[in-house]
Amino acid sequence: MFSVLRNTLLADMAPESASGALAIDAGRRNVLRQAPAALLLGAGVAAADSKTPREARRSGPIESSFVDFPDDLARFRAHMRFERDLRDTAETISWYHFTHYVVAPGSRPAPVVRFEGCEYSYQRRIGKQTWRVHGHNMSFPRDLQTGKYSDLAVNPITQETLQVAPMFLTGDPGLLQSPSGFLPLDRTNPQWIKPNVMFRIEGELIKMEQVRPIPENWPIMFIESSVASAPRRDFDNPTVTSLRYQTSGFYIFPFPKWMRMGDRPGHMLGAWSGRKLQGPQELPEDYRAHAENQRPDLL
Repeated sequence: MFSVLRNTLLADMAPESASGALAIDAGRRNVLRQAPAALLLGAGVAAADSKTPREARRSGPIESSFVDFPDDLARFRAHMRFERDLRDTAETISWYHFTHYVVAPGSRPAPVVRFEGCEYSYQRRIGKQTWRVHGHNMSFPRDLQTGKYSDLAVNPITQETLQVAPMFLTGDPGLLQSPSGFLPLDRTNPQWIKPNVMFRIEGELIKMEQVRPIPENWPIMFIESSVASAPRRDFDNPTVTSLRYQTSGFYIFPFPKWMRMGDRPGHMLGAWSGRKLQGPQELPEDYRAHAENQRPDLL
């Protein structure tokens, strides 16, 4: 796959400084007046929490508008700041809770089990504006009523007691991410996928709404949509390369084997919320202890 892409990437390869900093785009002053300081790159993480003059003086209708980016490069950089990082090499970790619901014809949708997990991704820049990214995650089931870790749940459709399996997604071959979009490295026909993403200003927040690209070999019955929010003061700060977001979303997927639904029609819905962490040291103590007990090789 890489050999197929090599010629198209050569023009994008360019030496960078030892610090990994990128050149500031021309015309940044005009862009800054329109808010998306994602055009400006630097090093650092989100600033400490404090109220901004914008928050303190708001007394009328909340400000709401879409971020007007001048080009695909500016939009891409904003996307990278939210989802990952703008440094040449970086690691990103997020932590989340989500609930699985069973959706079957003739029955009321009902919750089945809660999961808690983390997603880890690693990136390195391979071209002037192209990064290669890998992502992996591991999630463990928790009881719906008590919140305690448990591998048992009840199927509300069949009333069967289920043995719920933890989820370990570790086979990701990676993807390329650039202003052209996403290029999953497991595609049989290499083709850039344009991101389905929108950025909004909402008072003191910037929100990124997106529908994730679906891997080629995944089931037809799958979609994942999310919204992530970050402080506008951090978005406007050119030294913040990775935005510490809060996020929520949903995804639809086929019945997993542990649901024991056989040929019954229907699907699952997952509703989740989470946040980007500064590093694995911020993982909650009980989750970290459970992960170290179950899969120390991954943690």
